[in-house]
Amino acid sequence: MKITHVLWSLQYGGAETMLVDIVNRQCLLHDIEIVLVNNVIDDDLLKMIDSRIKITRINRPAQSKNPYYLLNLNLLILFSKADIIHFHQDNLIRYLPVRLLKHNLLLTVHCVRLDAEDVRKYNYIFAITDAVQEHVLQTTGRKATLVLNGIDVRKFNIQKREPDGIFKIVQIGRITHLHKGQHITLQALHNLITQYNYTNVHLDIIGEGDSETYLKKLTQELHIESFVTFLGNRTKEFVQTHLSSYDLLVQPSLWEGFGLTVIEAMSAMTPTLISNVDGMQTASGNGTFAYTFQSGNADDFAGKLNEIIYLPKAEKEALAEKAYDFVLKNFDISLTVDNYLNYYETFLFQSNKKKSHEDSPT
Repeated sequence: MKITHVLWSLQYGGAETMLVDIVNRQCLLHDIEIVLVNNVIDDDLLKMIDSRIKITRINRPAQSKNPYYLLNLNLLILFSKADIIHFHQDNLIRYLPVRLLKHNLLLTVHCVRLDAEDVRKYNYIFAITDAVQEHVLQTTGRKATLVLNGIDVRKFNIQKREPDGIFKIVQIGRITHLHKGQHITLQALHNLITQYNYTNVHLDIIGEGDSETYLKKLTQELHIESFVTFLGNRTKEFVQTHLSSYDLLVQPSLWEGFGLTVIEAMSAMTPTLISNVDGMQTASGNGTFAYTFQSGNADDFAGKLNEIIYLPKAEKEALAEKAYDFVLKNFDISLTVDNYLNYYETFLFQSNKKKSHEDSPT
């Protein structure tokens, strides 16, 4: 089977990093190509892609209005011999008038923020959680096929660091605070220090994004500079190796499609504290395997931080072990890869059957 994956760019983010794991397994048995439209490409992530995979770059500067790049994309899609052309951002389709001549354009919807008109234009739709699947149905009238996200669970180090008296917290994700909620984390940390008088704590923020200047200024205004480190982007291998050295991962997203970092932390046997938005219910087993707080509420966030810090070590370790088993059983990347391939084959079978019926004389 020849499979082409199409993305705007290749940066560290849930969908992109997971796709690297997916294609590296798909290429063992299939002919795989990745098309990158924009020239925003992380070299470290690119190096992780198997050399057997063809990388096609359109090299469009981000936000460029030059039709040359999109013309090249349309020609590539039009003359593609791929059996499956799999898109990972819904709005790519609006720039592809050649879609009317293709019948194998598939989309994975990764979040509940989508353009209904764009999504309707795809021939087949996947959703990463029940919540996303229901949102697609309600907004587009289309039924999406559920394929859960996955990661390579066994690649995560589970060895814990020696205690040093500092409670280490990490948040990982693009620094877009109105989505990922880093500002709420900073306010909660301030509350933990000032209201609960707990100062043996440190927060690392991993990622890059447009909100970085704002968040660094907020850190200064809250007078918590000595408790916070902005680490910038870190490689996938860094996260796999070092996530177990933290006492807690926090994911305070204001909205979310899934929350891949939650299952990454569980794979490292690191406890997680998440906002109670619908999108992260699947990743947390409906809250069974993660601690939760009221979304957007920094006071509740700080209170839960304080509770977790003082929980017995054995209790936190027991939850971490259960979470690890839950992730291994439900979110290992092998399951995601197998499900996609099975549904590709189902789609092709149904498409060929439909075409045979249309071509047969009446």
